[in-house]
Parts: sequence; C-alpha cells; structure tokens
Amino acid sequence: MNASIEFKSHVPAHQRAALEALLFFNSCQARVSDCIADAVERFGAPEIVASGDRLRIHMKNMNDVQSLFAIEARTGRPVGVAVYTRQDIEHVTVMHLGIAAEYASGGPKANAQLLLRLLREVRRSTRRMKGVRRLELYYGSGRAGSRWREPSKAAL
Repeated sequence: MNASIEFKSHVPAHQRAALEALLFFNSCQARVSDCIADAVERFGAPEIVASGDRLRIHMKNMNDVQSLFAIEARTGRPVGVAVYTRQDIEHVTVMHLGIAAEYASGGPKANAQLLLRLLREVRRSTRRMKGVRRLELYYGSGRAGSRWREPSKAAL
C-alpha cells in the first residue's frame, strides 16, 4: 500500500499542526538527536512562517534557505521535510530532515522509502542550480556526513 506523495516547496496553512508535529514533535527524532542538536547549534533552529495561505520554513540569520515537503496527496498532510541551503557555489547542505513515523524505517509505510525519495527530489532540484556539484546531508554524521556528487561533464 504505497500512498501517493507529492513534493512541494510549501505546506497549506491549515496543515500547521501537522507540520509542527513533523518538525518539532517527531517521535523519530530520538534516533538522530545528537545530529539535530549539532545542526541547531551550527545553523539555528528552523521556524515555521506563514505567507498568505502557505507555510514555509525559515532559519534566523540565513537568507537562502529552501524547503521541500513530502505531502500525502489524499490528505494534504506533510509527512516529510528537507531544509537546505547553498553553502557556497558548489555545495548544497541539507540541514534538517523530518519523516513521519509511519514512513520511517520500521513504520507501517516504510516501503514507500520516503526518506530516499525526498533526498532524490532535493538532489533533482539542486541540479537546476548553476555550479552545484555536491549535496551534503548534515545528519549523516553530524558534520556534513553523506555526500552525493554530480558526475563530471566528461563522465556524461
């Protein structure tokens, strides 16, 4: 049973409670609590901001923060979020991640592979940014752990 997931840059304002639960009260946070603490110390805490009828994620003192949300198509509920920024001309860093418990490893909808799909969508969106060669996942080890490199043009 694979729920239909849409990827969007915003969440409808009426889904604030679900977004707060995903981002701040997620039962899966215990798995990566040290990484979350390190990310908050380095980048700051994510904040939910409303713009009209849409919600986005903002990071204090960071201007160029983007978010990608995984939304259940049937319910409109956010079930995944990746918050990322372009650290420099070649690097994009995913600073914060959240996956709803039922979609996480061991959950009843784990077969949807939501974390992998969300990171693939982030990677796909960063390919459109000129000069970006590497996507880094800060939670990988708490210090820009996992890295996805773009193939060189010669390899294409």
